[in-house]
Parts: sequence; C-alpha cells; structure tokens
Amino acid sequence: MSDPLILTIITLSMVALLILFSRLNSSKSIARRKSTILKKLVELKPHTESENDYERKDAIIRLDNMLAKALNHKYRNSSSCGFNLKKANKLFRKDTYQKLWDVHKLRNEIVHKDELVTLKESKKAYHIYKLCITRILK
Repeated sequence: MSDPLILTIITLSMVALLILFSRLNSSKSIARRKSTILKKLVELKPHTESENDYERKDAIIRLDNMLAKALNHKYRNSSSCGFNLKKANKLFRKDTYQKLWDVHKLRNEIVHKDELVTLKESKKAYHIYKLCITRILK
C-alpha cells in the first residue's frame, strides 16, 4: 500500500471515531438533561402544596418553565412554550391537552395579572404538569 492511501485510511478512521465519540457524549448529555428536569419536577411538589400564596405562584411559574424546556428538548428548538404547545397536540388525549393549556393560561394570569392560586388549583396544576412533562420526555 502506498503512503497516501494509508494516510487516508487513518484519517477516515479518526473521523469515524470522532463522530462516534461525539454521538455517545451527546446521548449522555440528553439523558442528563432529562434527569435534571424530572428531579426538579419532584422537588417542586412541596412548593405547590404550601400554605404560602407566593410560594405556590412561584412553583406554577417554575413548572411552566420546565414544560417549556421539555418542549424545547422534544422539538429541538428554542421557541416559546405557547408555540411548542401548539405543536404538541398529538402527544396527548384531547382532554389532557386542554388541561395543559389551562394550566399554561393559569401561569400567564399569575405573571401578567398577579392572580392568586388556591391550594386546590396548585395541586391540580402540579399533577397536570408532572403528567405532561413526564410524557414529553419519554
């Protein structure tokens, strides 16, 4: 074999190894990101059950941010939560999808109108966010 041929084979082998290593590292990063989102989801549950109105409001906002991150991950984009929610209608049953929109609207009312959230609403919202975020990240 000639030197240029051997050099070409070695170069192509190195490129193939680099691509393989990159893909393996990327899948670990994706798994880590999913795990982080799910861990934070569990950590927020006590905040949604708090007697403190502001703690519940903050928890709903943070849950919606987690939904946005999960949707960004699912669709591999950086679009807004509302934009990605429109794309997500095929992921859920119609009633679940409507409930997800309802809790997203609740978050918007908290942020834009400074609405208070009852303990019952907060618990219900957590349940819906958890169900949907978990399904999105599967």
